[in-house]
Parts: sequence; C-alpha cells; structure tokens
Amino acid sequence: MAVRSEPSSVKVARRVIRAWIRCHCRLPGDQSDALLIVMSELCTNAVRHGRCTAFDVRGWMPTTGVLRLEVDDKTPSPAPGSPESSSESGRGLFLVDILVKELGGTWGFSEDGACAWCALPLPGAVR
Repeated sequence: MAVRSEPSSVKVARRVIRAWIRCHCRLPGDQSDALLIVMSELCTNAVRHGRCTAFDVRGWMPTTGVLRLEVDDKTPSPAPGSPESSSESGRGLFLVDILVKELGGTWGFSEDGACAWCALPLPGAVR
C-alpha cells in the first residue's frame, strides 16, 4: 500500500498492518504488538528521513512459515548512524533490532538504503 509521507500516516499504516497480520498470520497478541512497534519505527523513519510524498508498505509470505514486511521510502540513503548519548531521538533502530531478534527474525535495509525490511517466522514454523 502507498502511504502519504506525513506523521498521521504512521497510525494508518499500523492499523492496516495490524488487521493484515491478525487475519493472515495468526500471530499471538504479544508478537503482534512487538511487530507493530517495529513497523511503527520503520514507518516513522520513512516519514522523517524520506524525501518523497509517499512511502510503500508491503507484506507477504515469501515461503511457507515466513512473514516479510517492507517499508520503502524510495530515498536511497547511507546506513544509519549512532545517536549521541545526549540525543533525544535516534534510537528507534536499536529497538527494532531488539524486538526482531526476540521474535526470531532478521531485518535490514536494501543495498541502496531506501527499503527497510524484516522477516519473521510465523507460529508453528520450524526455526
């Protein structure tokens, strides 16, 4: 889905993602909540750092038992840096890293940095 690149769109994207993962992925509530935090962080980064009027959110199951979600702001960018210890923001990707690992998944960026993605095993899938 294409989403306008504005702060209020993060909430819209989160609602659509929540409905989709509940209906099609059958994630338990705690896993669903953690995944929604991950996607909120990735969508927020697209709004804050992307230079286009919209970003794309995609979700699918590339193989049985695996969920892949992407946020593509179409803005090639370098790898994220580390925030200063006194910074009030800039730690969202640390949270993404922790939550995705707790969910047993992986995450990263496309080679050009325009697309952030995460891939997670679905309940019942062999890990």
